[in-house]
Amino acid sequence: MAREVDEYQLEINEVRRTLARLKAEKAEAALIEEYEAELRNLRALYQAAVDTLQAGEAEPRMREALQDLGFGGWTLANVYSFVYEAAMAAEPDDRDLANVITHTDYATSLLDAAEG
Repeated sequence: MAREVDEYQLEINEVRRTLARLKAEKAEAALIEEYEAELRNLRALYQAAVDTLQAGEAEPRMREALQDLGFGGWTLANVYSFVYEAAMAAEPDDRDLANVITHTDYATSLLDAAEG
Protein backbone atom coordinates (compact mmCIF):
# COMPACT_ATOMS: atom_id res chain seq x y z
CA MET A 1 0.00 0.00 0.00
CA ALA A 2 1.59 3.26 -1.11
CA ARG A 3 1.55 6.19 1.27
CA GLU A 4 0.42 9.57 0.15
CA VAL A 5 3.28 12.04 -0.30
CA ASP A 6 3.24 14.49 2.59
CA GLU A 7 4.96 17.80 3.31
CA TYR A 8 7.93 16.06 4.96
CA GLN A 9 8.57 13.88 1.92
CA LEU A 10 8.30 16.97 -0.28
CA GLU A 11 10.92 18.73 1.84
CA ILE A 12 13.21 15.69 1.69
CA ASN A 13 12.81 15.54 -2.09
CA GLU A 14 13.59 19.25 -2.42
CA VAL A 15 16.80 18.89 -0.40
CA ARG A 16 17.69 15.81 -2.46
CA ARG A 17 17.23 17.78 -5.71
CA THR A 18 19.27 20.70 -4.40
CA LEU A 19 22.04 18.33 -3.34
CA ALA A 20 22.08 16.66 -6.77
CA ARG A 21 22.28 20.09 -8.43
CA LEU A 22 25.13 21.17 -6.16
CA LYS A 23 27.05 18.00 -6.92
CA ALA A 24 26.47 18.42 -10.66
CA GLU A 25 27.71 22.01 -10.44
CA LYS A 26 30.72 20.88 -8.40
CA ALA A 27 29.86 23.26 -5.56
CA GLU A 28 32.17 23.68 -2.58
CA ALA A 29 32.64 20.49 -0.58
CA ALA A 30 31.55 22.17 2.66
CA LEU A 31 28.21 23.21 1.12
CA ILE A 32 27.62 19.71 -0.24
CA GLU A 33 28.45 18.21 3.17
CA GLU A 34 25.99 20.58 4.82
CA TYR A 35 23.17 19.48 2.48
CA GLU A 36 24.10 15.82 2.89
CA ALA A 37 23.85 16.20 6.69
CA GLU A 38 20.53 18.01 6.36
CA LEU A 39 19.20 15.23 4.14
CA ARG A 40 20.33 12.53 6.59
CA ASN A 41 18.70 14.41 9.48
CA LEU A 42 15.42 14.96 7.64
CA ARG A 43 15.23 11.32 6.58
CA ALA A 44 15.97 10.12 10.12
CA LEU A 45 13.39 12.46 11.67
CA TYR A 46 10.75 11.41 9.16
CA GLN A 47 11.38 7.70 9.63
CA ALA A 48 11.34 8.07 13.42
CA ALA A 49 8.03 9.95 13.24
CA VAL A 50 6.46 7.35 10.93
CA ASP A 51 7.70 4.49 13.15
CA THR A 52 6.36 6.21 16.26
CA LEU A 53 3.04 6.95 14.57
CA GLN A 54 2.67 3.29 13.60
CA ALA A 55 3.61 2.11 17.10
CA GLY A 56 0.94 4.39 18.56
CA GLU A 57 -1.76 2.81 16.45
CA ALA A 58 -1.52 -0.24 18.71
CA GLU A 59 -0.83 1.60 21.98
CA PRO A 60 -3.54 4.01 23.17
CA ARG A 61 -1.30 5.29 25.99
CA MET A 62 1.02 6.82 23.41
CA ARG A 63 -1.83 8.76 21.82
CA GLU A 64 -2.91 10.00 25.24
CA ALA A 65 0.69 10.90 26.14
CA LEU A 66 1.09 13.01 23.02
CA GLN A 67 -2.10 14.89 23.86
CA ASP A 68 -1.11 15.29 27.53
CA LEU A 69 2.28 16.72 26.52
CA GLY A 70 0.53 19.42 24.51
CA PHE A 71 1.30 18.18 21.00
CA GLY A 72 -2.34 17.59 20.08
CA GLY A 73 -4.04 14.65 18.43
CA TRP A 74 -2.42 11.57 16.91
CA THR A 75 -1.32 12.88 13.50
CA LEU A 76 1.94 12.64 11.60
CA ALA A 77 2.51 16.38 12.03
CA ASN A 78 2.05 16.24 15.80
CA VAL A 79 4.15 13.08 16.23
CA TYR A 80 6.84 14.65 14.04
CA SER A 81 6.81 17.72 16.30
CA PHE A 82 7.36 15.51 19.35
CA VAL A 83 10.18 13.56 17.65
CA TYR A 84 11.81 16.80 16.47
CA GLU A 85 11.73 18.40 19.92
CA ALA A 86 13.02 15.23 21.57
CA ALA A 87 15.82 14.94 19.00
CA MET A 88 16.87 18.56 19.49
CA ALA A 89 16.93 18.05 23.26
CA ALA A 90 19.11 14.94 22.94
CA GLU A 91 22.36 16.94 22.67
CA PRO A 92 24.32 14.64 20.37
CA ASP A 93 27.73 15.61 21.87
CA ASP A 94 29.47 15.85 18.49
CA ARG A 95 27.80 12.63 17.33
CA ASP A 96 25.98 12.55 14.02
CA LEU A 97 22.43 13.78 14.75
CA ALA A 98 20.88 11.40 12.22
CA ASN A 99 22.60 8.51 13.98
CA VAL A 100 21.28 9.67 17.36
CA ILE A 101 17.76 9.96 15.94
CA THR A 102 17.94 6.52 14.31
CA HIS A 103 19.00 4.88 17.56
CA THR A 104 16.37 6.50 19.77
CA ASP A 105 13.09 4.75 20.62
CA TYR A 106 10.66 7.66 20.44
CA ALA A 107 7.67 5.47 21.26
CA THR A 108 9.21 4.66 24.62
CA SER A 109 10.43 8.25 25.00
CA LEU A 110 6.88 9.47 24.50
CA LEU A 111 5.52 7.21 27.22
CA ASP A 112 8.41 8.09 29.55
CA ALA A 113 7.90 11.84 29.00
CA ALA A 114 4.23 11.55 29.84
CA GLU A 115 4.95 9.62 33.03
CA GLY A 116 7.80 11.93 34.09
